[in-house]
Amino acid sequence: MNKCGQCRQFTRTRENQKDLCGAWEQPTMADRQACDFFAAKKPSSNSASLASESGS
Repeated sequence: MNKCGQCRQFTRTRENQKDLCGAWEQPTMADRQACDFFAAKKPSSNSASLASESGS
């Protein structure tokens, strides 16, 4: 299960009392289940190897 804290759109700042979702611009929590706008912070090693095999 993907979580908000693993998403590129997840923001944690000292100024805010709550974490923020960049997609929704709403408060969230790092351990909350990710929504449909989830974008992984790091590409999986699987997708990197597929790209190199296809010549991209």
